Amino acid sequence: MTAPDDQPRTDPPQDGSALHIHWAGAATEPRSRPQTAEEAQRALEAGSARFAGLGTRPVKLWLDPAAVGMTPEGVDHPAHAPFAGVVSCSDARVPIELPLGRATNDLFVVRNAGNVTDASCRGSLHYALANLPSVRLYAVIGHSRCGANTAAVDALAGPDRYLAVATDGPLRELVDALLAGVTFAQRALRAVHGPAAEDSPHYRARLITLATLANTALSATVLERDLGAHACSVSTDSPHARSGCAPIRGGGPVCSGPRAPTPP
Repeated sequence: MTAPDDQPRTDPPQDGSALHIHWAGAATEPRSRPQTAEEAQRALEAGSARFAGLGTRPVKLWLDPAAVGMTPEGVDHPAHAPFAGVVSCSDARVPIELPLGRATNDLFVVRNAGNVTDASCRGSLHYALANLPSVRLYAVIGHSRCGANTAAVDALAGPDRYLAVATDGPLRELVDALLAGVTFAQRALRAVHGPAAEDSPHYRARLITLATLANTALSATVLERDLGAHACSVSTDSPHARSGCAPIRGGGPVCSGPRAPTPP
């Protein structure tokens, strides 16, 4: 891929730890596609784990020229056949195919600030459910230091901060949708650490992290009920998505067991 003419070009690092983007084609190594919900979840988690190593080991991503309209005259584009439907945040630092290590035509992505499952989001996924039998899994992807969840935490912390949000109807609707997760996280911290938890200098940062996890899980639950299919909740461990799935201390990623519609 070439950089725009007005952007400086830099040589890739020579230590083997760079991100390599390859054009997929008949001459390249074949790429297997998940056939079940379980395989789809493993593929997302494996891609996340590979991307987490960026900077310490090489990461390879594939782009299919045909999938982005680059086909010879008279050659049809490939069928629209993603294997997962993904709801993720609009944050520009988290282009979701990259941290999940996926190529073009792998993911049907719906993005909005805070990965909120509003009517528009659910409508897009209803389209996928009705028209894309290739989808095996529906996933909700959150990320740490999320601006939308931060706004919700700050809105709950003080009326003056919420007033700035309340006067903007669409923004208020988004923040209000996240307040349930913030409240849950706040009560959880109090239950575990007592009222003194709020006196910690790290309280706000920890509340934002926990609220993001809570809202990601709540969104997955909403989709599971709405679609009648499994929704996997995943949260990244940094705003730059060095890792696609957030490792829990001593455990694995935040992800529920997969279940998706049975393909025809």
